[in-house]
Amino acid sequence: MRELKTLTGSTIVISTPDADLRGVVESASRQFVTLADVEAVSGPEPVALSGFVLVPVSRISYIQVVPR
Repeated sequence: MRELKTLTGSTIVISTPDADLRGVVESASRQFVTLADVEAVSGPEPVALSGFVLVPVSRISYIQVVPR
């Protein structure tokens, strides 16, 4: 998952078994992806989350880059 570092600063959607999140990649490592300006987009309306969100890489089902 080293390729995730190349997405730093990009807006992405991450899908996990528990939630779908849209946010800006702040940093990435082999264990976690850190997102800023995060919204939970699993439901009918996006829900803003405050602070940074750490997503374990092992829980990621897929990632989609949101075009600018």
